Amino acid sequence: MKNRFALVILLILVPAVLMAQGYYNQENFGNRSLLLSGTVTGSVDDLGLTYYNPARIALIEDPIFSINAKAYQFSTLSLNNVFGVDSKLSDSKFEGVPSLLAGTFKLGKSEKHKFAYAFLSKQRNELSIDASNERTEGDFIDSLEDVDRLASNLQLINKVTDEWFGLTWGTKLKENFSIGVSTFVSVYNFKGEYDLRLAELEESQDVNFYNNAVEFGQTSYGIFWKVGLAWKLKKIDIGLNVDLPYLELVTSGKFSYAEFLSGFGNGDDIYDFGQLKDLDSKRKQPLGISFGAGIPWKKNRIHLKADWHGAISEYDRLVIPVIDDGTGEPEEFVFKEELKSVLNFGVGAEFFLSERINLFASFTTDFTPVISSANIFDLVGDPDRDINISADYFHYGLGFDLKFNSVNITIGGTYSSATTDFDRPVDFPDPDPDPGPPVLNEDPSSISFSRYRVIVGLEFPIFGYNVNFK
Repeated sequence: MKNRFALVILLILVPAVLMAQGYYNQENFGNRSLLLSGTVTGSVDDLGLTYYNPARIALIEDPIFSINAKAYQFSTLSLNNVFGVDSKLSDSKFEGVPSLLAGTFKLGKSEKHKFAYAFLSKQRNELSIDASNERTEGDFIDSLEDVDRLASNLQLINKVTDEWFGLTWGTKLKENFSIGVSTFVSVYNFKGEYDLRLAELEESQDVNFYNNAVEFGQTSYGIFWKVGLAWKLKKIDIGLNVDLPYLELVTSGKFSYAEFLSGFGNGDDIYDFGQLKDLDSKRKQPLGISFGAGIPWKKNRIHLKADWHGAISEYDRLVIPVIDDGTGEPEEFVFKEELKSVLNFGVGAEFFLSERINLFASFTTDFTPVISSANIFDLVGDPDRDINISADYFHYGLGFDLKFNSVNITIGGTYSSATTDFDRPVDFPDPDPDPGPPVLNEDPSSISFSRYRVIVGLEFPIFGYNVNFK
């Protein structure tokens, strides 16, 4: 029965795990940068430069104040062959996406040095499930001897937030060459809760009870630095951006575990509880290097980008001591992560259609760096099963920039997709029409994910400033 509920956990948690396992190009910031899928390391011309290449601030004449209000996305998840051959499950959801607020300011009267500030939601993933069920009749109840009613409840929370607050500085070293640095303070929180409860009422009116609960939390405060270089040549713009490894300043972790059983089965009752605070925890992000170019072609422009991110050796996200409840069967929990190096690439294009209309189109890769990823499966799943979801994403963007007398309108959308196979946590036999025992289905399960985002932006002057809403 516990294995079957582990499968339920898999089906519920996969969407959150798939989105949270260390990807580098899931989010983009800035109106045109969104439609160009972030392929703007060498050619960014909005205040997304605070994220993509801070050196560009010194080469842009009048970077605008930018507010990216909430945009929205529709995502669909499909699971195939989870219960056996020809089985298929799907789920869809509609939600908001991370945003950016950025603007420029001056220090003193110097025009040589340019400054900007930015507040961005680097990551926001939240999943909350509360599923209850009671069985009072049917084949399942009939198969349980002397059982009149069976109630179950599963509560699940998986939440990751990463808010960045930063300052950007840039200056020209030559008329066509600049350098810049962005310093972002990161406020990161990662938490998970799992609470499974079963209650059984026997025909004799005796009540049997089982409860298994796990909760963890990780908080990390630290700094990300981005160092950029930008060249503005006659026939091409070139940019280089270096993401330095994450510098962790403050960290804390907590973990609790409980398992109680009374009455179920023929074995002994269970009372197992542990609660730990101030655990050692770590968060690591590797070195990253991005190179890009903007190439004018008549009245059009091509954007190219390649980005590399280094590997991270296996380490403990949380160091959880062995919990000994005095029964002679200590509980050991492992919460580790390991990432490989990846190289992504992308291409974007601006097509001049008229003096008032430009068309944007883009494509970029987002290969998974995951070898093993710390998640709730490490704490409640089968340790002998590797059920990390390692899917490669592909992102596409398409939209228009419409220019009017005093208002610019940016409208478009993005599409992302990923497909991969994975091991089922539980083997279910396939029906066998021939006499004899059923045959286990050894085919892997597969998961497909798709995401659609709608982008609408307005740009118009207020009190002498250009204001950008998306």
